[in-house]
Amino acid sequence: MLSYPRISEALGVDGDAGCLYRYVYGAEDIFNPHRHEFYEIFLTISGTVTHFINGIVQKLPEGSLVFIRPDDVHGYLYETPESKKTSYVNLTFSAETAEGLFQFLSDSFPSKELLSCDMPPTVTLSGIKKEQLLARISRLNLANWQDKTALKLHVRAILADIFVQFFYALPDQEQKDMPVWLSALLAEMEQPDNFIAGMDRMIALCDKSREHLARCLKKYCGVTTAEYINELRINYASNLLLRTNAPILEICFACGFQSASYFYKVFERKYGVSPSEFKRQHKHTM
Repeated sequence: MLSYPRISEALGVDGDAGCLYRYVYGAEDIFNPHRHEFYEIFLTISGTVTHFINGIVQKLPEGSLVFIRPDDVHGYLYETPESKKTSYVNLTFSAETAEGLFQFLSDSFPSKELLSCDMPPTVTLSGIKKEQLLARISRLNLANWQDKTALKLHVRAILADIFVQFFYALPDQEQKDMPVWLSALLAEMEQPDNFIAGMDRMIALCDKSREHLARCLKKYCGVTTAEYINELRINYASNLLLRTNAPILEICFACGFQSASYFYKVFERKYGVSPSEFKRQHKHTM
């Protein structure tokens, strides 16, 4: 059985801040397969990163976000000229930081599942999501690096946001096999401007035929295109009903529905009551 070196927390994490972040461009730093005493999240910035992880080789496209646990064996391979044109940013954090983070996120967060699954949790971010996360990490460069308390606070806030936003819902096996383009599309469609625009926007974003998109959505998500878009719209509508005093018809059209009767039908199918009754029942949560 192969034995892989374990990088100590003293080498991989700033002890005072409980974290460390760095940008890696091309093959300037060679990381042979190894394990950690700490945790790591990395985000691929450009190119397709060749990643050795727990005995297999992955091709990670731009926008891949990966959570590495202490017992994961991983490294980066630079076997071709193209693989040397990649870049990524990694954020390492101590076991103490991880423990505090998962305790803060409470039992409703699937921390046990994230820590026990065979392969590191991995998601592919849309272009917008990738740039937003990268910009947030990059703002750490503006911080006073000598103020470890402030750095610890900022990094923990970023980590909490990453885990809640990207690792809260663990994909099932079919979703794990989902094509990268579809995963990126679904992330894009969560933007209100996109699901409000509806089917035409969805087709434009993925550059696939309606038929091909419909087949893939049914295969990997178990829903039709209309069901998927309606789910996003109805979730949005229900929150507007709960959190604003906007009239129901205004909310209906603001969410992308062209027909009030169809909006009522879809809403009642999901919640079992009309929008007005829904609002009345939940008035104390507003």
